[in-house]
Parts: sequence; structure tokens; C-alpha cells
Amino acid sequence: MLYLKDGLLLSKTNKMKNFLLTIVLLLNIIICFAQQNRSKDLFTFRITDYTVKLNDSTMLVQVQPPPGAVIIEKQLGVLRGNSNSALDTAMIGWGRCQLIKGDYYYFSIHLANNKRLPKKGDLLYTKINYPASYKGRIFGLIQLDIYLQRVTEESFYTFTFAVSGDVQQENSVMDSLAADIKYTAREMLKISPDQNMLITTGKYKDKKLFIAMQEISGNDVKDFIDYILYMPTRYEGNNWKISETFATWMVSGTPMVIK
Repeated sequence: MLYLKDGLLLSKTNKMKNFLLTIVLLLNIIICFAQQNRSKDLFTFRITDYTVKLNDSTMLVQVQPPPGAVIIEKQLGVLRGNSNSALDTAMIGWGRCQLIKGDYYYFSIHLANNKRLPKKGDLLYTKINYPASYKGRIFGLIQLDIYLQRVTEESFYTFTFAVSGDVQQENSVMDSLAADIKYTAREMLKISPDQNMLITTGKYKDKKLFIAMQEISGNDVKDFIDYILYMPTRYEGNNWKISETFATWMVSGTPMVIK
């Protein structure tokens, strides 16, 4: 027989029960998603700063999706922390759309942990009908609420891009992304040559950063986006200047997806 000091065994037992309960609930959520209309695609939306406590274990959160995104009533949703605003990106809770008012949708979220309450910028995952003609890389970025911007902060695409976009238009966007990276590198080399660091690992090893940035192509941008889509946690639910985040990827060794 195992004897432990008061409270220790109980604490470990409760933790194990809570862990198993979370696993069971997650499996149920996954099954519910799978059983819903298969023509729908999973999308990510940032919640607003409107949150209301309904009871000790449930909160109401609000999302305002971009024009063209329609969430149906009782649609299931899962809420998770945003890596840009919190270190903890674990699941916050789950629930359904209970109210639709104009462009706003309200989800009642059953909290997985009362210590982590929803806040502005947290990510709501839910399914919507999105009639994309081509589901390529930009479609994947839009699904994850990732918007790549010019150095002047204008986005290269909108939420509705993939509704009418095709592979040629997407390739054109890739070339535009590459052009912005090259332009930024040229200007940075003039303004801050001291920041032209040496890349020590990866595809561009032993090259200076601003020089290597001027040599990239649309295909290199595709490799970077493939990496984002494969490892989205750091990027989803945020807007990113392509030149800055691409440079960070370069100096980090250009990790790539092996196809």
C-alpha cells in the first residue's frame, strides 16, 4: 500500500482526472466538428474586447468576422489563446454561437480552466461555408487569420481574395511579397548597414542578411509560407510585415517543410 503525506496523493489524483476529462472533451469536440457539414472549412477569428461572465464556468465572447464570413446559429467553436498576446496558447474553452446581431456573433464558452479567462485577440475556431475557387497558400493563411503586409502596413490580400482568386493570381501575390522583401532590404542597407548581420545557418548560411534578401524569389516566399502553414501557432491571428518575419525566418536557419 502507498502512503503519502496529506493532500499529495489527492492532488495528483485530481490532476490526472482533470487531464483525462480534458482529453475526453477534446475528442468529443473533434467528433462534433467531423459530423458537421463537410462542405464547411475551419477558420480562425479573433474575439473582440466584449466578454461577459454568464456564470462561474461560462463566458460570452464576441467575434466580428470580415465581410463574407457567415457563422450559423448553434455552430460549434473552440477558443484558444493568441501567441501574440499570451504565453499560454492552450485551449480556453468551447461552446456554440448563441446569438447573431448584425455583423457580430456571440459564443457562450464553457471554460476549461477558470484561471484563464477570454480576452481580446484570443482565437475562436469555427466552421463556415467559404466558396473558394482555389484553395492554395493564401487560402490557408486566411483560414488561420494570418495577414502578410507591406512595409507600409497595407495587406497583400483580403478575406475574400480566395473566393475569386486562382493560382495565377496567387503567384502574382508571391512575386509582390518577394518584391517588398527586396525593396525593404535595399532601403535597410542604406539606412542601417550595421544591422546587416551574417546568417550562420540554413539555406543562406555565410551570407549577409540584406544581400540575401535581395536575391530571393517568389518560390522562396512559398517555402516560407509552407512553413507558416505547417507551424502556425506563432503566426495565426496576427498581421505581419512580410519583410520582418521573412528576415527572422532567414536568420533562424530557414526551416522548411519536407514534401
